[in-house]
Amino acid sequence: MSNLGSVYRRQGYYRRAVEHHQQALTLSREIGHRDGEAHALDHLGLIYRGQGHYRQAADHSQQALALFREIGDQVGEAHALDHLGAVYQRQGYYPQAIEHHQQALTLFREIGHRDGEAYALTNLGLVYQRQGHYPQAAEHHQQALTLFREIGDRADEAHALDHLGLVYQRQGHYPQATEHHQQALTLSREIGHRDGEAEALNGVGETHHATGHPEQAHAHHTAALTLATEIGERYEQARAHNGLAHHHATGDPDQAHHHWHQALALYTDLGVPEADDVHAHLTALGQATGDDD
Repeated sequence: MSNLGSVYRRQGYYRRAVEHHQQALTLSREIGHRDGEAHALDHLGLIYRGQGHYRQAADHSQQALALFREIGDQVGEAHALDHLGAVYQRQGYYPQAIEHHQQALTLFREIGHRDGEAYALTNLGLVYQRQGHYPQAAEHHQQALTLFREIGDRADEAHALDHLGLVYQRQGHYPQATEHHQQALTLSREIGHRDGEAEALNGVGETHHATGHPEQAHAHHTAALTLATEIGERYEQARAHNGLAHHHATGDPDQAHHHWHQALALYTDLGVPEADDVHAHLTALGQATGDDD
């Protein structure tokens, strides 16, 4: 049940994934299988993070971490540390995120767990990226990409490519950004990795917007919104609404207002720092159009 749940999570079928991991959790508790209980908790935390339910995600990851430590499972402990760090990163708690990812990275390296090492590297890269430390972010994402390719993890290879694209985008290196986002999109589609596809679609859309290709930006954000809504990935839904609002900001303020309101509602509910940026855009739009709402 747990393995099938992981397959559904990778494909973006979160409801089915929750059902299978919840069944695995219940069964593990009934028979006293503490290792199975810990893994089910950790997987449920991953799904809740993907859905943007960060409190539930943190709660499940913390329970998994405590159990892994009790039973002496260092691999599970490192994964739970890394997953908990990723929740903190999304919420903007960067010192806590770095602390947990660094602990995970150290532990993965001590036990020679190369795919775990790659996960921790890419997550550290995301924190540095959000802090604006782009050289550090690029270095960590590149190390992660190399490791993912060596071990044949194509889904996380796609994520690493997309993360590198975001770093290049923030630095204004748009040809490199487009190349990496497009590689991530192609790879995600090849393997049926739908949350990776939604992320990459938004990345391509943002780069097109930055380079003055509004129609291509609109098309990619629209596709991202459709897919993210279908799989229940609320962070990418908000990101797509934000991109569509930027597209309409100069020509159709009503549509821009609509999409920024949608983005703000989602980001606020998620409790992420992006809500502040969207609120600032809405305020500026209201001042420009004489609408204080």
